[in-house]
Amino acid sequence: MNTAFIIRDLGHGGAQRQLSILAAGLVREGHAVSVLHFYGGTFEQNLREGGVKTICIGKKGRWDLLGFFFRLIKAARSVQPEVVHGYLAESNLMALLLRPFCGFPRIVWGVRDSQTDAHLWGTLGKLSFRLNCLLARFADVILCNSKAGRDYYLAKGYPAHKMHVVPNGIDTERFKPSRHDHPLTFGLVGRMSPMKDVATFIKAAALVSGARFVVVGSGDEGYAKQMRELAESLGVKVEWLPAQGDMPAVYATFDCLVNASAFGEGFSNVIGEAMACGVPCIASDVGDSAWIIGQPEQIFPAGDHAALAKCMREFKPSETRPRIITEFSVERLIERTSRLLSKKVLWITTGLGSGGAEMMLAQLVNGLPKLQHVVVSLTAGGKHATSLPNVHSLDMPAGRPTLSALWKLFRLLRREKPDVLMGWMYHGCLVASLAKLMRFKQAPLIWNIRQSLYDLKLEKRGSALVIRALAWLSRLPKRITYNSRLSSKQHEAIGYAKSKTRLIANGFDAARWRPRTPVRGLIGRFGRNAPMKDYATFIEAAKLIHARHPDTRFIIVGAETHTLDVPPFIEVLGERHDLPSLTSSLNIAVSSSAFGEGFPNVVGEAMACAVPVVATDIGDTRWVMGKAGRLVPPRDPQALADACIGILESGVTQDPAARERIEQHFSLTSALHQFESLIISKASHGRQETESTPITPRISPLTSH
Repeated sequence: MNTAFIIRDLGHGGAQRQLSILAAGLVREGHAVSVLHFYGGTFEQNLREGGVKTICIGKKGRWDLLGFFFRLIKAARSVQPEVVHGYLAESNLMALLLRPFCGFPRIVWGVRDSQTDAHLWGTLGKLSFRLNCLLARFADVILCNSKAGRDYYLAKGYPAHKMHVVPNGIDTERFKPSRHDHPLTFGLVGRMSPMKDVATFIKAAALVSGARFVVVGSGDEGYAKQMRELAESLGVKVEWLPAQGDMPAVYATFDCLVNASAFGEGFSNVIGEAMACGVPCIASDVGDSAWIIGQPEQIFPAGDHAALAKCMREFKPSETRPRIITEFSVERLIERTSRLLSKKVLWITTGLGSGGAEMMLAQLVNGLPKLQHVVVSLTAGGKHATSLPNVHSLDMPAGRPTLSALWKLFRLLRREKPDVLMGWMYHGCLVASLAKLMRFKQAPLIWNIRQSLYDLKLEKRGSALVIRALAWLSRLPKRITYNSRLSSKQHEAIGYAKSKTRLIANGFDAARWRPRTPVRGLIGRFGRNAPMKDYATFIEAAKLIHARHPDTRFIIVGAETHTLDVPPFIEVLGERHDLPSLTSSLNIAVSSSAFGEGFPNVVGEAMACAVPVVATDIGDTRWVMGKAGRLVPPRDPQALADACIGILESGVTQDPAARERIEQHFSLTSALHQFESLIISKASHGRQETESTPITPRISPLTSH
């Protein structure tokens, strides 16, 4: 995404340091990033070195308002942001005001504190705080760097469904473990302020013998003097050090860092930095300290010096760095933020059942973690409903639209504000087209057709009407993807816009679908019970095979297959969830479809398992199989039986060439890459695209069988 950050200044400060780290990291991830700032600052050079464009608005004074805002608008429009991300309260308001002047980008607010001190700011400060609380509902996303901050602002009226916690990132390359020869040392790091509650640290130290105590920090000299006097009165020897520039060297002198803060703590950077240096921490139960440390026995109630002393006396060294690397590293900061700033894709699908199209949708949503996904199913339930994040059902009875379903869709669109609309299967494409008309912000629409189309008379009446309607509406989407060559030609023949065609074949996870030891003489037919699957032909072929080879076993797997009338030597297993192991156990996999197949998943899955395949020459089966397996005409039980008998009598139980073909031409990685490119490409936003022809995978020449 093209993201513009807004921040007051780039001087020394935790927020400025985090912005510098984050912006440079987003650039490395492929985002275009700009930082608009009111004044300059020391971090401006760091940003430029990280490839971040910086623009100084040059605010000339407190009352430079109108001219400043016009300059800010000009700067923001010059970078054409898709996301405007405010950093801190004042900048959050500016980000919101910029929205209508920059083409209505997504607005992200950054909350960097856990408890405002607006009461100390005077009239303007209080007004700014009230405005933030009133206008927070108009932001699209609100990112808090602490759970404590999120909870505080939730209580002030911020919208819960828009708030996300993205904790600070600790630079684990800078903060590394090192050893020292000092006696057991407890250190406290923080500015001299009542908030840091140095008094509790000193009182606890008075109850601990045989240890060294260090306090590092500058700030309120009056408070610092009081703390020195307290230590002297209690007979506690404390080494007092001013704020240091080389903090890794400071942490290297500690055995344990103590954070005694009484209030106001959000995400404590000093705790994260110390832990990255391999220094265990003890902290008051304020802000996110307990979450960062992750060890309850090292947390004490704020202000309770006796409890702190007990923690110090019972202190034992422990491994801390792995937790920071796993949960609070710069990489995790960038990963979490990148995901929340990335494009939001709203998938609208007919259903989430057990079919191949539904499985491919699940693989795409789960396989593209750098995008945000919202899945809307027209019907309730389904095999994949629980395996996908952020799923919503419109609860349409048998796919028929209702007023309540349309209202639910409208509310979802208003709340989620997707950047891309993806229609999946015919009815999903139709409703996605309706969603585009409901969406005030221009969002590109992409249709995904997942079957071939031999004859509209073979379709249900309602489906046939939808298919014809989509032909008339096919100028709406920016792209129409097909998973088979034949499907694209068939749909173009009835009026689907040819210029919108994009061919993306299904992909198979070769790690999941892999060869195992097959069962000799086991023949399987997998797929739901539907007319297009033509189970009747398979059953008749099985009878012919069984007459020739009585020891042959047959299994049928799929939804609604329990209603089939089969002879005793065919076992009907119904819908199963262990398809990879079942598929790899086969001696022969059969696809007997009579029509409607676009890209046959069962064929690709069997090939990935190196299982010999016998399939009817329907859809793009010939293209998928290449030289592997055997093709037969549809609705011909004898031909199907002869092909299976030929494989059985040859003694072949595996087909390594079939797996090799899947790995080379139909991998899941390739499909994911093509869909990701389609979603994030300029073409999906209606801008000029360099390619004028559909992209097709490179394949070997088709051969006859």
